[in-house]
Amino acid sequence: MSAAASRIATQSMKIEKVKEHIGAIVTGIDLAHPIDGATRKKLYDAAVENVVLVIRGQEHLTPGQLQAAGEMFGELMEDQNRRYLVDGFPLISVLDNRHLDSKGQPAKVGANATWHTDHTNQELPPKFTMLYAVAVPDKGGATSVCNARAAYEALPDDLKLKIADAKTENTLISSARMKTGNPDIVKAQLESTKPPTVHPLVRTHPETGTKAVWFHKAKTETVTGMSPEETQDFLQDLTDRITQPQFCYAHEYRKGDLLIIDDRASLHKAGFDYDHNQHRRLYRMLVRGDRPY
Repeated sequence: MSAAASRIATQSMKIEKVKEHIGAIVTGIDLAHPIDGATRKKLYDAAVENVVLVIRGQEHLTPGQLQAAGEMFGELMEDQNRRYLVDGFPLISVLDNRHLDSKGQPAKVGANATWHTDHTNQELPPKFTMLYAVAVPDKGGATSVCNARAAYEALPDDLKLKIADAKTENTLISSARMKTGNPDIVKAQLESTKPPTVHPLVRTHPETGTKAVWFHKAKTETVTGMSPEETQDFLQDLTDRITQPQFCYAHEYRKGDLLIIDDRASLHKAGFDYDHNQHRRLYRMLVRGDRPY
């Protein structure tokens, strides 16, 4: 593609906000072609500003082109779940409602779905999660995203004070959730010798300096001063407080949508409200982040 053609392709790009606090949709760009530096910056800044960015109309991308698009946002990191990967592309994992665990049961069930940010049990969790729609049901199956930055700012001062210095201990799965968890994840945690990874419950965004509530309920063993069971109850109450409608956007996919979530300022959740005889398949890429502080 010539430089002139590339300029024409990116000049038609539009970024339109979805809601006041969250979400923007990008049209008029083809990620199969090289993207110039100024356009890359616009996309990156829009993802940070709006917390979740949707790039429409990319159903023609090959896995290689998809990976190149992901790398515009930083260095890709491996998904810690190595069971489901795109052949030949170990940095692209597969989320699919037809995946089964080692006992032949669905690997993901709706009852276990919680609001979360990804890979909190790692020292350097991702700064962006990217989800690319390969197969989508006729309706439902949205990915919901919450602006945890705006939600934190709206919390009452006494609660902000209570959680200001709180730490979370993060594992593959909380001991309080093992009875209902995926047996393969439970087995991996029981066999693990890795100590919990400690992170702040309220983290600072390294680029904007803003604060956000930041956790993965299913992976949090304890919050400072609480038992595992108390931790689950506390985080559920906190989740209910911050996932208010004005701070949330539920994206119902079209095939070829690329969803980019700034994990440093958000929580997200998969929707299970669709006909599970229909296929829901997403490719996931993760961009390496910094250590939360």
